[in-house]
Amino acid sequence: MIRDWEILSREQVEDFGIFQIQKKRGRSPRTGEISEALSAQFSDWVLVLALTSQNEVVMVNQYRHGVEQVCLELPGGLVDPNDDSPDVSADRELLEETGYKAGKLTCTGECFPQPAILSNKCYFYLAEDTVSVQAQELDAGEDIEIVKVPLKSIPARIASREINHGMVLLAFFFYEMHRSKGG
Repeated sequence: MIRDWEILSREQVEDFGIFQIQKKRGRSPRTGEISEALSAQFSDWVLVLALTSQNEVVMVNQYRHGVEQVCLELPGGLVDPNDDSPDVSADRELLEETGYKAGKLTCTGECFPQPAILSNKCYFYLAEDTVSVQAQELDAGEDIEIVKVPLKSIPARIASREINHGMVLLAFFFYEMHRSKGG
C-alpha cells in the first residue's frame, strides 16, 4: 500500500508574491531513501460558472501570459487565506471581474489542479440568476472582456477547442454532474 512520505525539512526558495517555491526533503516509506522536490505554494483558487436567467454563461476573454494568448474562461481568482472563504472569494471575483452578482451560489466541486507541483485546491461554483449590478473593478494587470455565451453552445465551443482551459473544462464537468443529480 502506498503511504505518505515523511517530510524531513521545508525551505522557502523564492517568493513571487502570489506564490512561493518551496524545496522539501522527504523520506520514501518504501525505500527509506531521502529525495528533494520543489513545489509551488499557492492560495486556493475559485472558478465561477455564472448563469443568467436567459441561460447564458457569463464568461471572460482574458490574456494569459503562460500561453501568450487570449483565453475564453470563467471568472475566478485566488482565495485570500487571511480573510476569505472560497464562497466569499467566488462572490467577490464574479463581481470584480464581470460586475455580475449571483442570486444563488453553490459549490459544485473541488480538485487539486496539479498535485505533482502545486499545493492548492480549486473550488468550482455555480452562480444562478446572475444579474449585472455594477461596472467591472479590474486590477491594473487585468484586461477582461465580458462575453455572454448561450449555455447550449458550450459543447460545440469545447469540441472546437475555443474553450480549452483545463479548469474551465472541469467547471463544466462539475456543472453537468450537479445538474444530473437534480441540483
